[in-house]
Amino acid sequence: MSVNRTSHGGRRLPRRQQIFDPYEVTAIYENPATGWRESVPRRAWLWMFLFGLFYMAARNLWRPFTFVLVVLIGTLLVAWPLIFIVAPGFWILAAVQAQRMFREHYLRLGWDEIDPWHQEDEHADAMA
Repeated sequence: MSVNRTSHGGRRLPRRQQIFDPYEVTAIYENPATGWRESVPRRAWLWMFLFGLFYMAARNLWRPFTFVLVVLIGTLLVAWPLIFIVAPGFWILAAVQAQRMFREHYLRLGWDEIDPWHQEDEHADAMA
């Protein structure tokens, strides 16, 4: 394995390209600055439905996490009995909109969307 020298005098091993199974993911996003890739699983809606805010926090979706948390706390402070209607509503809405939340999150950060079925082609174009 070859070792590259960095401008700071340190050594850096070449990064191995991440390849995701297109049957398991709906989208892949790549950070153009570092080449790091993150995938969105096909079952993101299920994980969002089962774990809700905890899944948002684990996947660094801080903007929707904060919005839902503020609405739930506001509901508790203003009219606490409504929490039994609002909380399940937001829980289901988050699960339904999971793919959209991920897409907006990564595109807002400036990441590039990569087609899961043509990952090797994107990597070959970048290396050429």
